[in-house]
Amino acid sequence: MPLNITSINLQRDLAMPLARQLYGQIYQQIVQGQLVYAERLPSSRLLAEQLQLSRGVVVECYDMLRLDGLVLGVGKGGTQVCYQPHQPKRNTPASSPRLGLSERGQRLAQARHYTPQAHSPELLKTSLPDLKLFPKQQWFSLQKEAWALTQGQYQRQGGVIALKQALRDFLARYRGIPIHDLNCLLITTGTQSALSTLTQVLTNAGDSAIIEHPCWEGGKAALAQAGLHIKTVPVDTEGAQLPDFSARLAILTPNAQFPTGFVMSVARREAWLDYSHRYGAWLIEDDYAAEYSYNQHPAPSLLAYPQAQQVIHVGTMSKLLLPDLRLGWMVVPQHLAIPLSSILNTLGLQPSYLQQQQLALFMQYGYLGKHLAHTRMLYNQRRAACTDYLQTYASDLLTVMPSVSGMNTYLRLHRAVNRQSLLQRFSAAGLGCEVFELEEQEQKVSYILFGHAGLEIEQVPTALHHLLKVLRECN
Repeated sequence: MPLNITSINLQRDLAMPLARQLYGQIYQQIVQGQLVYAERLPSSRLLAEQLQLSRGVVVECYDMLRLDGLVLGVGKGGTQVCYQPHQPKRNTPASSPRLGLSERGQRLAQARHYTPQAHSPELLKTSLPDLKLFPKQQWFSLQKEAWALTQGQYQRQGGVIALKQALRDFLARYRGIPIHDLNCLLITTGTQSALSTLTQVLTNAGDSAIIEHPCWEGGKAALAQAGLHIKTVPVDTEGAQLPDFSARLAILTPNAQFPTGFVMSVARREAWLDYSHRYGAWLIEDDYAAEYSYNQHPAPSLLAYPQAQQVIHVGTMSKLLLPDLRLGWMVVPQHLAIPLSSILNTLGLQPSYLQQQQLALFMQYGYLGKHLAHTRMLYNQRRAACTDYLQTYASDLLTVMPSVSGMNTYLRLHRAVNRQSLLQRFSAAGLGCEVFELEEQEQKVSYILFGHAGLEIEQVPTALHHLLKVLRECN
């Protein structure tokens, strides 16, 4: 069966070289049986003329086929096919079922629904810092210095030591966390990877696990992918309420509950720590943005308490600097430090060493502290402007809930709405707001969460008018 010239389609505007394109198409004719064993291919000169190519392109293509063992040159016989297809055993079925994900893979794939990324940033998107405020000049000025400090080898100690040292000082200052052993501080690719890893390695499938209601969907997804039996506890102004049942693990946001922004009271914190010891439960503290507390110094981490032996603290730079960095950390008990470091190495869940070094310098030079002070002030002003506007123009429609958290504003609607319908309307209007439905005194109550961190003061009226228009049109 000779080479089918008419089926060869070479596109000169592609980035793929012509020789590679020609090789791929002749390769397919051979392995699919269109070119059979001992069939002679056209000479390189003839094929080049037929396809209007330079002879060198065809020669390069034939060389690649020879290297693959599909053709060989036999003197005056030219280039001939030497490939013989594998003959399956007679008892092999003609078609086998399509392979798919394992049960664990299916849990991972289905744990959380991710909506397609919008072409442009959504207005009022929750929990996103203002990109325009990022100190680009200081960040880029450190690239050469960070490169000069690179070691050219794999870092197996749970992160770059310089970043661990900078984070140790940062966490002691801002979160009251004492870290005496740097092995206990592990650098991660963010909160989601940290929670998903911890839920897999600290529990067994079928164990009970607790999460707050309402909560961040990423935390719930971390429990679901581990195959845990998820139980929820309601939230009040003192934080997550204590359950009357045992669990293996609980994910909590005590320092700025998501989405309400409430700070867990000292009494409630101590009750949760007592619960942890009584039932042998791990408490994972998701401390996603406590540094943006407004009305007070951030409440101390659960790790600041002496009875915090079964607490793991998880933090991220996604809110403090940029999600693009994909940098976070966790502080773990000493007896788990080395095993968890090995797990992160095995799973490959480590950020770029070069970027870790750059962040370490950024923190050592005080740039992060200055950035937090600047953004905390601006985000506070923006939240106040949003609150004033809503209280002036929408007091009949909603109530702005009190919060000390700095990136989002939480609204209680005066009437319940259909959550899915409102989410669709927000999406169609280009708004990144989130909608929560809660049961309060046997009645459904709707809440809206929107991000104000990216709103400049002069943008507030237009953006919130847009939001209110959608709410008023929603039945």
